[in-house]
Amino acid sequence: MIKRVFKYLANLKLAIIILLLISLLISIGSIIEQNKEVEFYQGHYLKTIYMVPFWKIILFLGFNNIYNTWWFLVLLFLFGSSLASCTILQQLPTLKFSRRYYFYKQVNQYKKLPFKINRNKVFSTHLSYALINKQYSLYQQYNSLYAYKGLISRVGPIIVHLSIICILLGSTLGSINGFNSQELIPKTEVFHIQNIVRNGIFSSIPQKTFRINDFWSIYTSNGLIKQFYTDISVLNGQGIETQRKTISVNNPLLLKNLIIYQTDWGILGLRLKYFTKNNSLKVFQVPISKISSSNQKVWISSLPNFNSSLKSFIILIKDNRGQLTLYNIDGKFIKNINIGDNLENENVNGFKFTDIISSTGIQIKSDPGIKLIYFGFFFLDN
Repeated sequence: MIKRVFKYLANLKLAIIILLLISLLISIGSIIEQNKEVEFYQGHYLKTIYMVPFWKIILFLGFNNIYNTWWFLVLLFLFGSSLASCTILQQLPTLKFSRRYYFYKQVNQYKKLPFKINRNKVFSTHLSYALINKQYSLYQQYNSLYAYKGLISRVGPIIVHLSIICILLGSTLGSINGFNSQELIPKTEVFHIQNIVRNGIFSSIPQKTFRINDFWSIYTSNGLIKQFYTDISVLNGQGIETQRKTISVNNPLLLKNLIIYQTDWGILGLRLKYFTKNNSLKVFQVPISKISSSNQKVWISSLPNFNSSLKSFIILIKDNRGQLTLYNIDGKFIKNINIGDNLENENVNGFKFTDIISSTGIQIKSDPGIKLIYFGFFFLDN
């Protein structure tokens, strides 16, 4: 019974059908955004099919998280089992058969060869030379010669199958044991892994502590962001720094079981201070909101009514370089200022913004199967 199941799994047509199904699901996963909040699908997939909202169909079928659904993992398992069965039942016996030595001892056996030999003038040296010219490899046993070629073509499919199996195993292991976290952390803050956006059924979240020492950006001459950097530290249970690195896009921090990527940045607020006429120092932290503006990041805020002596401003921030744009409450442009510039205001001395409270976007990823995937692709490419 078991042998019959393995023979069925080794069928080429079955493997092709499973591969086509996997390819189709991957295509669907590339069209439908993965691992988003329910509100995202409710807002982007408003059409109905037979009076059922399309977003409900997506969630019901698991198309919002295809690569972690049980049926996708089952397809990967079946495809890997099909390749393993084909390798064991077909490829390995073929390789074993091709390595056996069969010596031709009858004249009529030579008629099978793709060239002609004059049997009256056959010398071992002449025959060896003719076989070598035909790209054969030779093996000599006493007065007998054995020639073969194409052995690599027998080994090639086995290597390809084993490489694909390694990739499938690595993908499955990463899906059920890995996790992905997205964190937006202000400068100087200490944080733990909390905002999990994806995790497998057997995932274990490490209780590690990190600190964002600094965050900064560099810009092109056109004012566009060229690169942004985060100085991050790894702390032990006593708060002592054990590892430190400045990460950037495409330059992550590699830990034992974690990879920390630089992914995004943002602005959380503004700090301002002023002295009143009686020299009383006031310090405020002003909240800020992000607004949509094509592909550009823009934040907006307003000066809160902490004191009736302060005029209201609308504040616009387009980058992290320290420049603010001020508007009055009617939306009329006033001027551009930099962090630290003094502003004139009635009944106020030394009113100024002292800091932009920026935050860095960090992705923390654990993928236990990544080494198996790299191993499989290495042999697949070679």
